Amino acid sequence: MDIKPLDDQLSVTAQPRLDELEQLAAQGFGTILSNRPRGESEDQPDPEALKAKAESLGMAWHEVPVKPGDYSQADIDSFAHVMNSSPGPVLGFCRSGKRVAHLWALSQAAHRPVPELIEAAQSAGYDLAPLRERLEQQADQASPGR
Repeated sequence: MDIKPLDDQLSVTAQPRLDELEQLAAQGFGTILSNRPRGESEDQPDPEALKAKAESLGMAWHEVPVKPGDYSQADIDSFAHVMNSSPGPVLGFCRSGKRVAHLWALSQAAHRPVPELIEAAQSAGYDLAPLRERLEQQADQASPGR
């Protein structure tokens, strides 16, 4: 499992398997956040089984399911709420980790410089350049006259 930090609170990975959750608990993750819609693919592990296993290991489980590239403000706000109210550190996942990186950056754009977000995501292997304009809009909405 390839786990990469985006910041001090959130790390990202691709879809974990059920048998990998014990390793995540041992690494100290307090929350697992899924950004995959249920039934997204035939090879997707059962989300109910993952949730039950995570909770049995003492980790919180949250789902903010989104389709790739389709991020509503409600999705961004839900992601931010989970990040701000869950025991950390948090491990976010989707099929590849890209949606997690996108939602993280969009939820952080009001609080951190966009170039910093782009660099952090790049260090983790995710390209936010296609989201730059939207990230700037998120930042501008949070601080008019910026």
